[in-house]
Amino acid sequence: MKKKLKKITDKTVQDLLQNEIILPSSYFESFDKNAKEIEVDLTDASFEKEVSSVLVDELKSINEYMKKTIKNMDELSKATKDAQDAIHNKDTAKLNTINSSLSVMKEELDSLRKMIYLDELTKVYNRKWVYNHALKEDGTFGYNGILLFIDINDFNYIVDKYGNLIADNVVIYVTKFLSQKLKKENLDFEIARYSNDQFVLFIKNENLSNIISYVSNIRLDFSNSTLKSKSGLTFKTNFTFGAVKFIANDSFQKILEITADLEDMDKKKIESIVKK
Repeated sequence: MKKKLKKITDKTVQDLLQNEIILPSSYFESFDKNAKEIEVDLTDASFEKEVSSVLVDELKSINEYMKKTIKNMDELSKATKDAQDAIHNKDTAKLNTINSSLSVMKEELDSLRKMIYLDELTKVYNRKWVYNHALKEDGTFGYNGILLFIDINDFNYIVDKYGNLIADNVVIYVTKFLSQKLKKENLDFEIARYSNDQFVLFIKNENLSNIISYVSNIRLDFSNSTLKSKSGLTFKTNFTFGAVKFIANDSFQKILEITADLEDMDKKKIESIVKK
């Protein structure tokens, strides 16, 4: 059920992406529509029971995060006081012990950060990371760069025809393929999975024409790739994209909307070529 709820949520976010203001009624209307498309009855008693179970699991996860965070905060507070005492007493051995404890604490905090901000499927950043780390508190950019919006073609068709496992493998493959190719260009970028089949990349480069050229070439390489499942099934897919230059203090939401529009234009262009 959690996967279905995530799928419905992601699709709802995609539907409302262009809206500057999202009212609760608009969100529920879109959520209900998408639930019906994957045959989930929101009024069914069993659905409410399963949702309650998911919420309990989520609360347990949040509670675990909080416990680990509080534990590390307490240990950090103690380590700080011990370090101050050790410095005052010139206790080198004690300082070395504290340093080792801080290293362990850092590893635990890094692990906790990954649990919160990494997409569990692709291991790249998730949407939480976008809004909590990639942007400033007011939802604007803190530097100049380029936002790249990627959408995997025919994702819902792949899910319906081949199943979620194959679709998940496609998402993983696209993520790795794109990341590896961009790294070869020595680009400074961060990638986040924004929804089931969509990614946003924050690129610290201001040459838009070069980025568009790179991504177009990557897509051409990808179109020549044949994906093969463990069961021997082979098929091809690709992606469409939009890229926009932004400057510090630009609104992420507005830039995202422009990239989504450009991606939609790119998709229509590709579809018209295929039909010919």
